[in-house]
Amino acid sequence: MKREAIRLRPTGLWLVFGPILMCMLFAAVNYSNNLVYAVLYLVASLSFISIFHTWRNLASLRVEHFRVHSAFAGEDIRVEIYMSAPAGKPVFGLNFARLGEETGLSRRPAPLIARGGRTFRVHAGDSCSVEVTFPTPRRGMYRFETLLVKSSYPFGLFAASFRVPVDTVYYVYPQPKGKDLWPELHPSGDNGSPFSTKPGDDFSGVRAYMPGESLRHVDWKAYARGRPLSIKQFTGGDGRELWLDAAEMTRLPLEDRLSQLSLWIVNAEKAEIPYALKLGRTTLPLGLGVEQSRRALEALAVAGIGSEKRGA
Repeated sequence: MKREAIRLRPTGLWLVFGPILMCMLFAAVNYSNNLVYAVLYLVASLSFISIFHTWRNLASLRVEHFRVHSAFAGEDIRVEIYMSAPAGKPVFGLNFARLGEETGLSRRPAPLIARGGRTFRVHAGDSCSVEVTFPTPRRGMYRFETLLVKSSYPFGLFAASFRVPVDTVYYVYPQPKGKDLWPELHPSGDNGSPFSTKPGDDFSGVRAYMPGESLRHVDWKAYARGRPLSIKQFTGGDGRELWLDAAEMTRLPLEDRLSQLSLWIVNAEKAEIPYALKLGRTTLPLGLGVEQSRRALEALAVAGIGSEKRGA
């Protein structure tokens, strides 16, 4: 990956180190103390030479590959950085940050510094990968534009850094939370299209209605007779299918609705139950697996945010 030129700048340590050097200079002049002069010149010369070593520490570093993993709200965004030092010199004290990040479809920017404040080392002539984490903002789609690699080795008096344009997109999914109970499971093999009202083969009874569930199989006749809301359950077929429709969860606010759908999708993947999703104009057919869950969760991540920005 291409990188920009290395930049050097003094660090905040000079706010302490600079006055100390001035005090040493005044003491050497006032008392004509050769020992203080010697220590002052030694420290000043080491500080000056450290500029070259700080630059040289990053001169041979190369960022080979960059990958951002999407995450759920409340978790950390994991970033994998693959690096090498082909010049045969080790690289010390690496830190990472992100710059110029667009907030994409979300309106709240994220902090810029990697979580934990860890430093990393790349061995001479080796290729290695490091993983850093960043706190997640609210759900949405984000663009990671530029990675900042920096180091203040050896003394921390000067910082060298360079930027690597990455320009990649990642998603923050809604936090999966809500009721673990399934909304309704259809027998697989039904001829009806997803989100139709075709039931299973055999009526197996009723159960209590849970807030946020689909209203297709509510026992309205029993409700008209004054009984509590209940859901008709059917069995039949050779398997189970889950059809999720956000439009039928009108009793829940948008964020709660998306979190509930996210939880059902995660549980369906664990239970290996094929599922379909209808979310506004987005419809995902029945499916299961990594690609199905990725598409479904990405649709939940950006749901309604575009309309919020237009209305803001």
